[in-house]
Amino acid sequence: MAAVLRVIGTPATLTPELCARAEADLPFRIQFEVLDGLDCQRRGVMAPDSFDVYDQWFHSLDLLWTAASIRPIDTARLIRWPEVTIAGTRPGGSQGQPGTWPGSQLYVQPDRSLAAQPQPGGAPQISMLPTTYNVDSFVWTPELAALRVAGEPESWAWLLDGRWHGRAALAADPAASVVELALAARAAGLVDIADPGDLTIEETDALFAVLMPLRRSGHFARFWATSEDAVRLMTPSGSGAGPVIAALWSPAFYAMRAMGRDLRYAAPSEGYRGWHSGLCLSAALSGERLDMAYAWLNWWLDGVPGAIMARQGYYMSVVEPLRETLSPAEWAFWYAGEAAGEDLPGGGGQIVVRKGERREGGSYQERVARIAVWSTIMPEHNYLIRRWRDFIGD
Repeated sequence: MAAVLRVIGTPATLTPELCARAEADLPFRIQFEVLDGLDCQRRGVMAPDSFDVYDQWFHSLDLLWTAASIRPIDTARLIRWPEVTIAGTRPGGSQGQPGTWPGSQLYVQPDRSLAAQPQPGGAPQISMLPTTYNVDSFVWTPELAALRVAGEPESWAWLLDGRWHGRAALAADPAASVVELALAARAAGLVDIADPGDLTIEETDALFAVLMPLRRSGHFARFWATSEDAVRLMTPSGSGAGPVIAALWSPAFYAMRAMGRDLRYAAPSEGYRGWHSGLCLSAALSGERLDMAYAWLNWWLDGVPGAIMARQGYYMSVVEPLRETLSPAEWAFWYAGEAAGEDLPGGGGQIVVRKGERREGGSYQERVARIAVWSTIMPEHNYLIRRWRDFIGD
């Protein structure tokens, strides 16, 4: 029986379009298992023999590496490795708050620790191959616009604002939402937080002292688990009383644009929350499937996946092949921040950008330069997760 490459990941990157194209392009069978963020992370840590490639966010890397569930990646086997860059390393990029930048744990050292720089000599080994990344914020609807003070700057503090009590929504993933809520509470002057990407126990307690009463009073309408769930949540029902503001990821935003929804994606005055994802190899990999896994990694860097990701608003760690796989109009809108010269399709082929529109926040350089903090697994992760479970289950 022919070997099958087993890939686990989330809907953020394992989209139907990407999976179908991979099966058409690569000369072996691929078994995709699409999970939500926490389930994927749990599988990655606890069951390395159940997958070959792990496709997830950089902020889960520390857990997988500590659990020894992934193996080093040999960059000598990556054809485009010299072209790979991580967000924050290009001119104009932002590394965000200290200690939260994804590149800080990229390179494998001789003692198996991880560092931001490779050891001198030879092709380095890495812990995760950087692929897609983006900057996230929140969306707001015309109903919120009617309650907004003229000229009022967009702010993370809006997530906690009583003007739209009961009509705010958040992601169920704490790695995203806790950072965003920390930015919101700090922007609203409710909590003194030094680094929203590295909360102390005392800061965590202070943050949840603000959030728990809001949760109990019904301020937050719902917590969504996937982009598809977010689209359903934000789609008007018969009552017309859905969320008017929601922390949202770009695939859901552009999916709703394809449906004709009139939404604004915010460029918060405090800056964006950044995230980076990548590919890891299971520690159990060997032989033929290891070769297949490297073919999968190389395919990811060869232009087509990056174009599929761009059409849902993501950036790619290898940029030059995109100039050949994106149309000039797509490149101008998604990367250069220029007005769309024509209607542009999303990943599913539906029109998500209308001629003349510009991307919120501007060009790639302008948006990434405004990252305030990266999603991260914080040193006090276990304590934070306990508080988060109490919060969403309260």
